[in-house]
Amino acid sequence: TKKEIIMAMMMTACDLSAITKPWEVQSKVALLVAAEFWEQGDLERSVLQQNPIPMMDRNKAADLPKLQCGFIDFVCTFVYKEFSRFHPEITPMYAGLQNNRVHWKAQADQYDAKCKLLEEAKQKRTDAVKADTAVTNGGCEEPPKSKSCVIV
Repeated sequence: TKKEIIMAMMMTACDLSAITKPWEVQSKVALLVAAEFWEQGDLERSVLQQNPIPMMDRNKAADLPKLQCGFIDFVCTFVYKEFSRFHPEITPMYAGLQNNRVHWKAQADQYDAKCKLLEEAKQKRTDAVKADTAVTNGGCEEPPKSKSCVIV
């Protein structure tokens, strides 16, 4: 029934409410929740010998901002957007959610930019090694196959 759907959405909205709090609060709560997830992931890895899903994998902690954006986009936004349509009192919570997404997206973009710079630096080193190898191998990127005979 409609009443049951609304009650289920209300329970979900209450459960997710930390995502709507001011950034200073929400970011701390997100880290506390992530720490719990990482502990569970550690147990899955050690006890069950299984790789945990990304949000529970401590080794992917740097992806937290991107994961938070996905969580906001695919879970939280629908709930608060729909509630704010019917109950204007919810609009500040929806605005808080959107504000927090901006913060998480900025952190995700910053991390992606750092990764891109590291990849570019790695590629430059690889290219430099290839170029250096080509110079020492008579213009070929790969060393000659024969040590006694070089075909130019």
